Amino acid sequence: MAMKRPSTSALELYREQLRDAPTCGKCGFTDEGGTWRTAYRERRLVYRHICPRCGAVDRREFRFDRSG
Repeated sequence: MAMKRPSTSALELYREQLRDAPTCGKCGFTDEGGTWRTAYRERRLVYRHICPRCGAVDRREFRFDRSG
């Protein structure tokens, strides 16, 4: 019998992917303990990671429409 996984949203799944060790696009450093900060502003969900080696900022953003 197959076990049911708890339902997760697309944003939760994306956040899990971000938890994998981020690699800096500028210097190539892989941050094994890397964390992403999340903020919600003006219908935008913004994820940010700052490279501990060179200080480069990796930013991912989701925009939410007013549709509905």
